[in-house]
Amino acid sequence: MVSTQFRLLRGKTACITGGTTGIGRAITLEYLRQGANVAVNHLGLAKDEQLKKSLIKEAEDIRSQGTKDSPAGELIEIAGDTTNPETGRQLVEGAVKKWGSLDIFVANAGIFKAAEFLTLDKELFDRTMQVNVNGAFYSCQAAAQQMVRQENGGAIIGISSISALVGGGLQTHYTPTKAAVSSMIQSMAISLAKHKIRCNALLPGTIHTQLTEEDMQNEVKRKYLEHRIPMGRVGKPQDLAGPAVFLASEQLSGYMTGSQVLVDGGMFVHLHRWFCDFRLPAMFSISPLQIAKSHPHFRHLRRHSGHGTLALRSESSPPSRQYTRGRLSRGRGLRNTTGCLNCRRRHVKCDEGKPACRACVKIGQNCVYPRVPSNKVPRRGASSSGSGETKGVDEESGPTPWSQSPVENQDHDHAQNADASNSLTPAHDDYQSMHVDIPINKNGQPREEQEAIQAVVTPRDGAATSTASSSAANIENATAIWVDLLLKDAAAQNVDIRDINFDSETLNIFGNSVIQSPVESHSATTQLQPHDHSSPPTKNPYLLDRTPPLLQSQRFEKQAWHSDLPLQISSEELLVFQNFVRNISLWMDLFDPKRPFATHVPHLARHNVGLMNAVLALSVRHLSLTTDATGVPRRDPNDALRYYAKTLHYIQEAMHFDTYKTSLELLSTSSIVSAYEMLDGSGPDWGRHLKGVFWIQRSQVIHGDSNGLQQAVWWAWLCQDVWAAFRENRRPYTFWRPTRTLDELDPYELSARSAYFFAQVVGFCSREEMELAKSDILGRRSRAEALWENLEEWKGYLTAEFEPLPWPSSPDDPFDPIWINPPAFAVAIQLYYCSRILLLLNRPQFGGLELYAQQRTTLMGYIKKVCGIAMTLTDYPSSVMCSQCLFIAGLPIEDRRQRNCVLDLLENCRKRSGWPVKSLGEELKVRWDKFGDGG
Repeated sequence: MVSTQFRLLRGKTACITGGTTGIGRAITLEYLRQGANVAVNHLGLAKDEQLKKSLIKEAEDIRSQGTKDSPAGELIEIAGDTTNPETGRQLVEGAVKKWGSLDIFVANAGIFKAAEFLTLDKELFDRTMQVNVNGAFYSCQAAAQQMVRQENGGAIIGISSISALVGGGLQTHYTPTKAAVSSMIQSMAISLAKHKIRCNALLPGTIHTQLTEEDMQNEVKRKYLEHRIPMGRVGKPQDLAGPAVFLASEQLSGYMTGSQVLVDGGMFVHLHRWFCDFRLPAMFSISPLQIAKSHPHFRHLRRHSGHGTLALRSESSPPSRQYTRGRLSRGRGLRNTTGCLNCRRRHVKCDEGKPACRACVKIGQNCVYPRVPSNKVPRRGASSSGSGETKGVDEESGPTPWSQSPVENQDHDHAQNADASNSLTPAHDDYQSMHVDIPINKNGQPREEQEAIQAVVTPRDGAATSTASSSAANIENATAIWVDLLLKDAAAQNVDIRDINFDSETLNIFGNSVIQSPVESHSATTQLQPHDHSSPPTKNPYLLDRTPPLLQSQRFEKQAWHSDLPLQISSEELLVFQNFVRNISLWMDLFDPKRPFATHVPHLARHNVGLMNAVLALSVRHLSLTTDATGVPRRDPNDALRYYAKTLHYIQEAMHFDTYKTSLELLSTSSIVSAYEMLDGSGPDWGRHLKGVFWIQRSQVIHGDSNGLQQAVWWAWLCQDVWAAFRENRRPYTFWRPTRTLDELDPYELSARSAYFFAQVVGFCSREEMELAKSDILGRRSRAEALWENLEEWKGYLTAEFEPLPWPSSPDDPFDPIWINPPAFAVAIQLYYCSRILLLLNRPQFGGLELYAQQRTTLMGYIKKVCGIAMTLTDYPSSVMCSQCLFIAGLPIEDRRQRNCVLDLLENCRKRSGWPVKSLGEELKVRWDKFGDGG
């Protein structure tokens, strides 16, 4: 905030379009503090009424703080759509009629909605152009005409964006509009200079406004955004207010016109690492040195730079310092290829003592040594030929950087709102050189898992590192951190890999299963063509993740960890395996009718040792917990630990291969290990694994619309994470926003979307949101109303399959039974009503006893729906999520009969599923006791 001591704009009159929210609002308030009278334009929509009222209230508070000798400004508001030329004229005329003249004009209104270029519709393109370009032109023209008539000069400020300088994959309709605003301001500067009217543009970077609130709530994304900005933080709307005062003040910027002022915390400069002695205008997003290398005319200018004004750096000049990509520096990156895993992780010298080194003995850690595969493929960069081949692998087969995915560019469509154009820097995919994909601390390592990056990943030499793509580094870091979590959890559970004699149990180089892998049965000198019998060539989008494009070298690398022939398991293990296929997978596939965990994952497991052991570990753990008749004898939980250890050992070794790091096998294994931790009842371990799986998915751009097994893994993960987030009172990790609208979804996709909306509500109820609400109660209320509207919209698109079917009832039932078939749709309706319950209990309310009574009646109606549905659910797949919904619905219940019914329903779910280890019913009893027994 600029000091109000001198009232830099005292006596001035300003008009601002889109002035009720975000950047426009911040500029409006600062102009008022500096003594300017301000007329703001807005659309006049009913949903923005509260924002308008709060702005007027703030303006009145500022006005009351002024003195007779140093008054603050006055505010008026005028509604209208700037795409109509009359709106700009009405805004200007209203200000002139009120205060007599116009001195400052800020063209701030704009919209943005992310869209793919190939599917961008005409309506969105035209609307974006009309608001961002036509609206800015019409309003600036009206202001300029008034200033010319006054013959007293003035200042016009256009709010452009850093997107005017760089492109964006989902902004082909948006970035041209911001470039147009910048170019228009420059042309206006030339045209109006003779009238003493100064025209300049502000180019915001990444700004935290209400449109980016969800992005900022996600810790991972916020850290990513902050890491790209040299100043280390995302901008605030108030950061634009000071520069706007500067450009409006004749005393401070009287000789500036045609300028483009970046307000981005240094992000744009950070992007451009090549400099020249003479810098071309900021509109050039390409380095002048590159221009000089590409065009003979510029080479001529360079050769004669001694006699001209353009002095480009010579081609022989050394480049500026290259920025690192989040990897350890040499000083912190040594000692990670030799010694035990603990010493590698700590980057300390290991004496390699057996059975335990001195360092591990000193700190009391289990000393574990990695096994070196005997038939491991040559490391990249080991020879000149290998290095050349590696470059092809990195460039051709690396997955798309996640910053180019729809998950990066959020779906904002707020007409006439300046923040829509500046909410997230739309050109995220142009910052590929700045690789950050996980929270990074000031030392360049992950914030919470600082020692994990180099724990078990084979380091590359300098040549290979210089050619590695940023996306490959993202994947490597994410998978390495997840593996390190596995190592720590295994140590915490006293699982010692050294206790297992892998060599005597298997022929495979990884030696981590009783399963016999035939990989080594092929002669090392026989050039067999690896293939996957289950994945023929396809053009079906759902099947594309099964056949990723692989180079010849990658196919042979895959043979080292993927068995070409089916693995053999014992008859006892076959029963355990069948339990996963017939029971556990149905829970993980709840919202997916194609049942990939039941149909695809088992076939992947038959050709991958690690995945098979993960499946067996989860299934054995399930069989050790369930009390329902499954046809399989109950198992010892220690057997599950043994399979878990074998899974861990396999992953450690397979992580040497890049093809494994992006495979469906690793993705499935990570999801199943997370489910194992969920069944195991270890809350902290489970939470860490959910974050690890999130990093792996994020690094590979996997989200709810990815298709195939990738999509199924994401939804299974979300259903786990949303419950963990609710229990930990935190926000769910995901910040993906669907790009497909509800009218495009089939019934099963609609049922899955209920879990997404439930995650949004859980985030709203988190302690982070509660803290924010202390300073912005109106914003929290608006957020609750938006979530409420989203739920109503979802319900409006439900098909006939979601309607209840007849079910016998009894007057003795505490709840009326509600039968919805299939169970997945029943759970979706439960999630809908649970979302309603949480919103009703957590949104701000203004009212008295009558409102409380009304809210209580509504709340009990929702509770009866959840419990009524639970009374008809008797299947295994829905038991886990049904019990979660029952727990939420049971919290506010006061009636004793209804409480007892909920406890019985919870226990029935627990018998069917074996989850959770600690009864939710017992926890409910404890919570009810705090509020007294029900009557």
